[in-house]
Amino acid sequence: MSSNFELALAILAAAVIFALVRLLFSRQRDRSFSTSTSEQADRQSQGLFDHKFGSSPRSGKQANPAPVSDNLGRVRVMQFNFEHFDAVPGPPDPENFADELIVELYDSVSDFRWTATYVIATPAGIRKLMDDERWSFFYATEIFIVRRYDLQIIREAVYGRIKEIHDEVPLDAEEPPLRG
Repeated sequence: MSSNFELALAILAAAVIFALVRLLFSRQRDRSFSTSTSEQADRQSQGLFDHKFGSSPRSGKQANPAPVSDNLGRVRVMQFNFEHFDAVPGPPDPENFADELIVELYDSVSDFRWTATYVIATPAGIRKLMDDERWSFFYATEIFIVRRYDLQIIREAVYGRIKEIHDEVPLDAEEPPLRG
């Protein structure tokens, strides 16, 4: 019985150490995201968000400004746009698209900026993406499936998710927010 208890205690200690190390590295990575807008633009142009979503990269074209929000408490949405098309006017085919939404957030109390990404797609867009890439499965931790492109519905869903995350993990006045 004593050896079972010792084994359980050792496993628990290892799990705690692993969680602490992971938390430490995630905070360091989060701090690396709090850079100036020009540095973020440089990183994006170097291919930070390169992937296979969408049909045509936005490289070389000026993005139309997307609506931002300031109704998320102390968290403000500073940028809201897609990787391969502009949020306004939207994708070429509103009923068949899959792309990554990039949202830059700002916490005014801690003066901290970070980027959150979400996959936004229609069922037909997911199917086309999977067929084009010859994937047998598709996985994303933050994915929103919509019937068709509707910026207002997408904004409500994404802002609702941001509110939900920050309601679950309240913001500390001294610490920057943790990434969800």
